[in-house]
Amino acid sequence: MDNDSLFSELYSKIEELPVIDCHEHMVGPKDMVSIREPIASLISGYIQSDLLSAGISQKELDILNDNSIDTEKKWDIFKRFWEQVQFTAYARVTKFIMKDIYGEEDISLESLVRIKGKVLQPTKETYDSLLNGANIKLILSDVLWDLDTLKKFIEGKLSYYSRIKFLFSLPMFHRDVRSFDFIQRVGALLDRHITSLDDYLEVVYALIKRAKEMGVVGIKDQSAYTRSLDYGLVTRCEAETLFNRILSDPRISLGWPEAKPLDDYLFHQFMNFARELKLPVQLHTGHMAGIRNRIEKTNAILLSNILELYQDVNFDLFHGNWPYIGEILFLAKNYPNVYIDFCWVNIIDPIYSEELYCRALLTVPYTKVNGFGGDYFDVPEYIVSHLKIARKNMTRALVKLIKMRWIDEESAVEIARNWLFENPKRLFNLEV
Repeated sequence: MDNDSLFSELYSKIEELPVIDCHEHMVGPKDMVSIREPIASLISGYIQSDLLSAGISQKELDILNDNSIDTEKKWDIFKRFWEQVQFTAYARVTKFIMKDIYGEEDISLESLVRIKGKVLQPTKETYDSLLNGANIKLILSDVLWDLDTLKKFIEGKLSYYSRIKFLFSLPMFHRDVRSFDFIQRVGALLDRHITSLDDYLEVVYALIKRAKEMGVVGIKDQSAYTRSLDYGLVTRCEAETLFNRILSDPRISLGWPEAKPLDDYLFHQFMNFARELKLPVQLHTGHMAGIRNRIEKTNAILLSNILELYQDVNFDLFHGNWPYIGEILFLAKNYPNVYIDFCWVNIIDPIYSEELYCRALLTVPYTKVNGFGGDYFDVPEYIVSHLKIARKNMTRALVKLIKMRWIDEESAVEIARNWLFENPKRLFNLEV
């Protein structure tokens, strides 16, 4: 069988497999909908980063994002920058949306005008239709990243889509411990006034425990955006000295890197909480959203001491650690508690993703790969279009391995089923 025929046959089988989406930022459908202008809708995903990379100004980008401005008035700006980014993987998502959702073969002023009034609204009907069509059974979502939203969730007052399972968002509980006001706001969630480091740790533990009782299936931390993943081992004395300084005067606020020892100490304590509560931990590694970021602070290899120290905690390392492929493969091979998560990376760099699927199968137990996560907000059309690219990347990798006679076609389908469904189901103890 030639490569094209094998690809088509295998892809059709993988397309039928159930999927657990390992990473989104969404609560689900909205009752109140608003008119969505076509260009604003089509660039609401990561394509904006490519537009910025191509040199679009923030003023021009704001115009494109404005739903109140007519498509015709935006076209000249959009056309100038779209022509530069049209071949990126982010742009391929946009093309799939135009073709698969709206039936348009190209992106032109005429095609954009034709879809006016047809732009999808994030309603329950839209969610159900798109996710059913893509066979997405469950979505792991990270939205509990402010105290007000967390309070609503643990009190059972947060409305959300039935297919969503939440993660406990950790960064603010170590990153934002800089002021008296924030510490007391955390305590207020459980009607506690915090007077010591022990008080604070007791409250955070109780919050995570309460969230688990309300259905949270893991812990998520994306602190790599604001600090290095190098979490040093810090003495309690050093951390408590900083914490007590905050408590001693409400007008005191710690800066950075002054606060790093306290941040490090708290993170280590929270990994102990994850162990006690038997919650897996998702960690952002590698590439970051937006532009002008420092990639060296996000390399997963910096987590080695964490992965080695907390051997009873399972770590789901995000984004394929792009662009550090060797490091993520080493960590997953070297540490039984490390899993590779392909969320987002399939549209950051499809060839890297294809290579990572291949090399992961050759080096790592295939039960330690979580194959898909969209990493979007409330835009289900982006999720299913991203999944299409992920399935193609996965299929190309498996075809290559079949042609090498490393695996057969039946094994390839079983591997894909684990990557897309069985592995995250098992890791996060999900009932589907």
